Amino acid sequence: MKDRIHKLLRGAAWLGLLLLLLAGIFAAVLFIRLGVGIRPWDPGDQETEFCGEKEQPEDQGEQTEENREENGKETDRESRQEAATEGEDGFIGTDPEEPGEEKPPWVMLASDLHYLSPRTHDGGEAFRTMVWEEDDGKPDQYSEEMVDALLDAAVEKQPSALILTGDITHNGELQSHMELAEKLLQVEQAGVPVLVIPGNHDINNRHASTYFGEEREAAENLAGGGEFYEIYRQFGYDEASSRDQASLSYVYRLDESHWIMMLDSCQYEEKNLVSGKIREETLEWMEEQLEEAGRQGASVLPVAHHNLLQESRMYKTECTLENGEEVTGLLERFRIPLYISGHLHAQRIKKHKAEPGTEETEYGITEIVLGPYSIPPCEYGVLEWKENNLLEFRTEEADVGQSAARRESTDGRLLDFSEAGPEMVKEVIRYQTGKHHLAISGEAEERMLELYGNLYLDYCSGMPIDRTAVTSTFGYEMWMRVGSDSRYVREMEEMMKDSEKGSRRWAQQEEET
Repeated sequence: MKDRIHKLLRGAAWLGLLLLLLAGIFAAVLFIRLGVGIRPWDPGDQETEFCGEKEQPEDQGEQTEENREENGKETDRESRQEAATEGEDGFIGTDPEEPGEEKPPWVMLASDLHYLSPRTHDGGEAFRTMVWEEDDGKPDQYSEEMVDALLDAAVEKQPSALILTGDITHNGELQSHMELAEKLLQVEQAGVPVLVIPGNHDINNRHASTYFGEEREAAENLAGGGEFYEIYRQFGYDEASSRDQASLSYVYRLDESHWIMMLDSCQYEEKNLVSGKIREETLEWMEEQLEEAGRQGASVLPVAHHNLLQESRMYKTECTLENGEEVTGLLERFRIPLYISGHLHAQRIKKHKAEPGTEETEYGITEIVLGPYSIPPCEYGVLEWKENNLLEFRTEEADVGQSAARRESTDGRLLDFSEAGPEMVKEVIRYQTGKHHLAISGEAEERMLELYGNLYLDYCSGMPIDRTAVTSTFGYEMWMRVGSDSRYVREMEEMMKDSEKGSRRWAQQEEET
């Protein structure tokens, strides 16, 4: 009997231990599910520095209003990301990636979106006059669809950030700014940070207009940089590690080792200017940030709207920074490899040489000028940091047709935009060129206009242009016969000289570090 009791007691003990173990496992699971126990590491758990001030961890003392607001933002971001995954708001949904081995960041870059709200025009006579007579080939009637395609690509590809380098609106119309900000918010909701800076078109622009019927009328614009910040503060500014007090410049950290220096190069305080300049106070701020990056071992990518170097024979004025040499000297003192800009409306890549004859293998900062996204084929840049931290760049085309099809468009030109878009650009350029009454007509004139339109499109896109192939055409022969001293022949020569090599790909070399 005693043996039987002992056996039962031993069995009960083992059963008790087993139940206790199961209870412990259940409690641990419940503990984690409630968010009380162990959880994945979150950068928010660490002390972070913002403009020289440290934010205290949330669990130290009573929550401040700032902490409560930040917690709300994080919760809201998570819920918005779930909504985007479900495909709300018209953009492509994407499932969050599973955590894994951390890879170097990569970014999408686009310049000169020139977004024009469809609510600022009715497509009538005043609008058509602007497109055909005054613009530079942009099919503004499809502005919204082209921008939607870019944002679709960002949501689908999930870069570390989408960077917009200015001239994000057509002429700074408040309506266009407000709508674009709403669209960018959808990209943020899908988990892609968006970083913006203004271009010369975006602030205090007296050309902001509406186009209804036969009337072009002044539209409300942004009076200054403060209004730009209020609209776009959530796209880089409020998440910046440092902001310049003299401009709309800031530093955004993709991670601890890769910083984006977004530079406001525009002049809009007293009146809107086309030309650009980095303010003296901003140069001092830049130097401080570059020194800090050096102490922390971080690489810095400067991004601005205006060009650092003289990039074009065709566009010689108001493109390069007024103090470009000073900015170049500062960046090269810290051996910055690359500077990104836009503004020129032509895809260009150029390496700075201190003096003629400098060997290609010697260090000099390279500038990549992004082509105008608003001129088909609607291309954006892809910049990657490779495993060795060297940079690689290429251009890619947004699929406007696919984006339009997703939105159930029935517009044939939109659905076939990869072909129709460039043709629309050339139609406008041929029309504008033909208005100057060439001393010839018929097929010969058509071939001349076609040649100029093709060169213009290739030049904007950074395509290599074969001079021999161009000069052997019938169209070029006719240009030389009837218009050899015209501005168009001069411009064709400048485009060919600028485009002997393509400007669509670039890779940093080991010796350039």
